[in-house]
Amino acid sequence: MNKKNKADLSELLDIQDPFLMIDAYELIEAGQSAIGVKHLDAQDWFFQCHLPKSGVMPGTMQIEGMLQTLVLLIYDSFPHGENRALVNEIKVKLLSTITVKSSTEIKYEARIISMRRGICKGEVKGFREGELICSGEFTYVSPHLMATPKLT
Repeated sequence: MNKKNKADLSELLDIQDPFLMIDAYELIEAGQSAIGVKHLDAQDWFFQCHLPKSGVMPGTMQIEGMLQTLVLLIYDSFPHGENRALVNEIKVKLLSTITVKSSTEIKYEARIISMRRGICKGEVKGFREGELICSGEFTYVSPHLMATPKLT
């Protein structure tokens, strides 16, 4: 298993705080699955400015956490070097409003469904305290891998 800390994630994704939406990552199996974790705290910036009276996490931040977890799985599974995978298609379900009264976390479970000639389809499910709060199906395109034969 391959674990990455927040500094590693920031470097690999080329995304800095406060927009880094996962704090920890673990590759479970290359080409198959990974887990990303976001630790939430009432002091997180988005709780202060998005519906501040009720402290609601924006759904777009949940989507970003799912996307970041899946793209790290793609980078860990297929050769990218300095090249980037680009999100091409998103189908998401936001199933629960996330508010924080005390510290908690979201666990994102990512899985690659298929990878053919640089087009990767994957799914991610987000859980809070064991409850499914969001899910998504995503397509990423890696233009530099478009000529690569199907990887199984």
